[in-house]
Amino acid sequence: MKNRPMVLIFAGCMTGVAAVWNEMSITAVFYFLLSAIVFAVLIRKSKNYLLIIAGLCLGLSVMGMQKYSAQKEWMKVLNEQQNYYQSEVIKVTNRDKGLTCLLKRQGYEGKILLYYSGDEDIYPGDKIGVWGSLEFWENSSNPGEFSLKNYYLSKGIYFTSFSDHIQILNYSSGGMEYYFMKCRQYFKDQIQKQYSKDTIPLVQGMLLGDKSEISDVQKDEFRESGLIHLLAVSGLHISMAGRSIYNILRKMGINFLISSFVGFLTAGFYCILTGLSVSAIRAWIMLGVYFLAQITGRPYDLLSAGAFAGILLLLKRPFYILDTGFLLSFTAVFTIGSIQQMENQYKNYVQKFLNSVKFPLYIQMGMLPMMIYIQYESPVLSFLSNCVAIPVASMAFEIAVCFLWVPYVPIHRVSDTMFRFVIWLSRLKYGMITVGKVPLFWVFIYYGILGIIINGNLKKNFTFKMIGIYSGILILLITPMIRMPAIVFMDIGQGDCVMMNTKGGMVVIDGGSSSKDHVGKYQMLPCLKYYGYRKVKIAVITHLDSDHYSGILELLEMGKIEYLGLPAVPKDQNYMKIEKIAERMNAKVFYLSKGNKISGQDFYLDIIHPQKNSSLEKNAASLVMQGEVFGYKILLTGDVEKEGEKVLKEEGLKNTEIVKIAHHGSKNSTSKEFLDIVKPLTGIISCGKNNRYGHPHQEVMKRLKEYHIKIRRTDQEGAVIIKGRN
Repeated sequence: MKNRPMVLIFAGCMTGVAAVWNEMSITAVFYFLLSAIVFAVLIRKSKNYLLIIAGLCLGLSVMGMQKYSAQKEWMKVLNEQQNYYQSEVIKVTNRDKGLTCLLKRQGYEGKILLYYSGDEDIYPGDKIGVWGSLEFWENSSNPGEFSLKNYYLSKGIYFTSFSDHIQILNYSSGGMEYYFMKCRQYFKDQIQKQYSKDTIPLVQGMLLGDKSEISDVQKDEFRESGLIHLLAVSGLHISMAGRSIYNILRKMGINFLISSFVGFLTAGFYCILTGLSVSAIRAWIMLGVYFLAQITGRPYDLLSAGAFAGILLLLKRPFYILDTGFLLSFTAVFTIGSIQQMENQYKNYVQKFLNSVKFPLYIQMGMLPMMIYIQYESPVLSFLSNCVAIPVASMAFEIAVCFLWVPYVPIHRVSDTMFRFVIWLSRLKYGMITVGKVPLFWVFIYYGILGIIINGNLKKNFTFKMIGIYSGILILLITPMIRMPAIVFMDIGQGDCVMMNTKGGMVVIDGGSSSKDHVGKYQMLPCLKYYGYRKVKIAVITHLDSDHYSGILELLEMGKIEYLGLPAVPKDQNYMKIEKIAERMNAKVFYLSKGNKISGQDFYLDIIHPQKNSSLEKNAASLVMQGEVFGYKILLTGDVEKEGEKVLKEEGLKNTEIVKIAHHGSKNSTSKEFLDIVKPLTGIISCGKNNRYGHPHQEVMKRLKEYHIKIRRTDQEGAVIIKGRN
């Protein structure tokens, strides 16, 4: 790093920003000290450590000011408690049920994301009055759940708002964003005319950054093939746009200065047109450094340019560190920059072909720990898909950009065929491995070893050594990790879900919500991956209310459940629908009633209620399970209330340590007679925030307190996680 001061400053800046965001927790301090020791060992003979300290101070300062400013705005809005506010419209996006508007409020740094369901037409530049309150983004509340708060903070959006009533105070006179919106719509119309139905979503994503028409299925296919980066405008596209114009002008005899200036402006226009993603801005800044190097006649260094771009981005918005796109984009840049030092320039076609295969492998090696740390999984052989898809997609991209301006010509069919080929590649299987949440020190160790290899005297047989290392890492990753057993009472709003990561696999008791949509996809599946599982081993539905099975139904339709347990009660239409889906997805169905048992190496659950083919009302006939999980005596009660509890008294109830309070803490559940028998130490209540049913009822809360039972609620603390004893 002797000749790369920018890299050292960037490393220090990242450390400082991360430390402040984590509020200087013990973990943050530990990693800072670890980094400082490593830096001291590596650069003890020089004064480069001063650059790291300068970067550290810079990071601490900018993130400290950013957090202070954000908290000040949050407190200001909290104290105002207004149901009306005025803002200027920055951006408008159509959605299924109205519009999504990005707003800027005078005197505030943070922007507002408004979900508008009224009839008014809104355009960028309009000044509007909104009847609605400003709400804060909530932290993710379940293991592995995507953090909307972090995502939107990284975009500079501090608040969200919902409204069906607005007033246009001042119509737009046609600002810059208005014309960019018109340009986007023009190009979108051209794409709709020139490309086939199957390729339109991909082309719009690659050219315009518009992913609104890409289905969830297609997103999953591209993610599992390692080609997800092709669904958005990447730094590669921004760089290609600017460099292409630059090269054309240079061949026309235009001097360095004018060619660079026009190329830079072209890339900037394209960057704004496609939505100013963090990877696009990063590429634009790096392109500017490249053009500056061309003008001054100095060599261009990818690592230094990337570090410079990173510093500028963090100075502009330190919250960028919360953006996974920021982390992955810079990981890719530094991986490419580091590997380039080890590879010679290839001159013949055979060597170039071999390099086209090796380079994606090297990039995947560099990206692997960050991908697993963020997503808990990674496709093993995605370098194979990338070595074919990237050249094809890049060529198709160039054709699409060049001929997007003209009506249909035969070459559109050529690029359409190329895009179809990329889609076909995304549907192949590349050996996805799910590792689960890995500790941060694992990432540090990985990059430390990789750094030693790259900077050490290992140039001879470099490729074979890298392949050997990658193979060794994969063997370690597919070896089952030591997972701490835990019982997770998920926070899924007004519903129920218990997930247990047993030695034999994930066991799920119920999983559904009446207040949140798609809890299977957005809460349960991420938790499954967080604990390192691809599928649920056993899922049990206690009774057929949607707030107990809607999420399980989603997982079932994804093929993510191996065994499905259903109550042995009279079947209705929903019951038979679930059976048919299970049969279609090859999930083995078994039926449960009193006397049955579910067990594994570290748990067992006896079914103590109801009797087979019980005629009790649906809630009263909920499956009730009592047993031991990870050393805890536990009772899971479904939605049984008074009628069911009366029957339970005769079913052999025992003392327990943990009880899931029945029916979300409704008034008619958890009677004194029930508590006298069970004598629980802890009661778990699963319910939604401010739910319309008033759960948990005050009478239930009073009873629990009278019995000195420790109360834990998902609406107050998020997912309730109980770590196993054994």
